[in-house]
Amino acid sequence: MTANTDWEARCRRCGRCCFEKIDYEGRIYYTDRPCEKLDLETRLCTVYAQRQTHRPGCTLLTEEIVRLGVLPKDCPYVAGIAGYVAPQLWDEEPSE
Repeated sequence: MTANTDWEARCRRCGRCCFEKIDYEGRIYYTDRPCEKLDLETRLCTVYAQRQTHRPGCTLLTEEIVRLGVLPKDCPYVAGIAGYVAPQLWDEEPSE
């Protein structure tokens, strides 16, 4: 396996990272609005290989991006990141 294949293999295909997010006062929140390219049945991106062409706002997951707090706290991509602060749903009360 290559480093990129190992990185991609962490994904559980839950699709939660493909829901729109809001940055409000430095805190990331999920909305209940999925990306239009997310297949809600399979939870897979319908244009994954070309996602940045078809959906310019789509962010590639890199270690630097992951550390910004854009993924759920139980996501394998964030395992082992000390002090990781996961986004919360827009309508949830702050968990602090």
